[in-house]
Amino acid sequence: MKQKTGAAVALLSATTVALLLGPRLDPGTQDLATTLLVYLAIAQAWNILSGFAGQVSLGAATFVAAGGYAAGLALAHTPVDWPAGVALAVLVSCAIGAALAVPLLRLRGDYFAIGTLAASIAVQALLTNWNWAGGAAGVTLPIDRIPTGTVLFELAAFVAATAMALAVYVRYSAFGLRLTAIRDNEPAAAGLGVAVYRHRFAALVLSSALTGMAGAVTAYQYVAVSPGGMASVNWSLNAVLMALVGGAGSVLGPVLGVVVVYYGLTRQLEDFQVVSLVVEGVLLVLIVKFAPAGIWSLLTRAGRAIRGRLLGAPGSAPATPEAEPTAREIEVV
Repeated sequence: MKQKTGAAVALLSATTVALLLGPRLDPGTQDLATTLLVYLAIAQAWNILSGFAGQVSLGAATFVAAGGYAAGLALAHTPVDWPAGVALAVLVSCAIGAALAVPLLRLRGDYFAIGTLAASIAVQALLTNWNWAGGAAGVTLPIDRIPTGTVLFELAAFVAATAMALAVYVRYSAFGLRLTAIRDNEPAAAGLGVAVYRHRFAALVLSSALTGMAGAVTAYQYVAVSPGGMASVNWSLNAVLMALVGGAGSVLGPVLGVVVVYYGLTRQLEDFQVVSLVVEGVLLVLIVKFAPAGIWSLLTRAGRAIRGRLLGAPGSAPATPEAEPTAREIEVV
């Protein structure tokens, strides 16, 4: 309970600070912060489904596209305002997630990952041939009806805070404990009366809703929706990379992963895209091979070791860090 309360207080404090600092940032920094917050929401959504529930997904792009197109087309073809577009993005993403859950949750392991990737490719093909949605060229949104600048940053902060709050809930609630039990040993969890399908269904729909909200923010930030931008498989790959690098199965792992991967690599190497892709690929291989619990776990271990030495109690047995999953290592083949 103490950990849960501390995490909630820290999340509330961080959100408050972000909202207070937002109006003081210059436009370029606001845009960068908005992108980081969007990636954080997507990585945390992946973490809920794959890190906590153990269903490794390559389908984040499906729901980025679903949310982005729902919000974008609502503004382009109807008189509704942008908040209604965000609400529609959540509803559409939930509906698509629930529909895909029926066939996908019958799959296990690599087959589930391949199934989610196939769904993303199918969605991109569908959008490319959907004339009402602009086809391959997409649709440009009405600039006078989308949030920009500070308002867009605050919307991104709200979406990221929602994703973080849900991750804290999943990490410390009975629902989350049942999810991790299913991830660790599905037959044993089922034998103890845990409803495996219902919990995985809930995790998939929850992850879909969060990713759809992030997709809506992305559509407003791009001021356009197109298959190449909203349904690109890069969304799925970045979600996996950021969560695994930071530490899947932890609350703060995706935060660190987003900073390292997007700001530390992608942003700094944006003029050298081939080099950036190579470095990210090598980083992922190194993390999976040598630090499957992620960078956050390494940092917490180092912090505990230093604290133990400073306190002069090297023989004491420290508690298991929050960042270390209690289950099998997550691998993406």
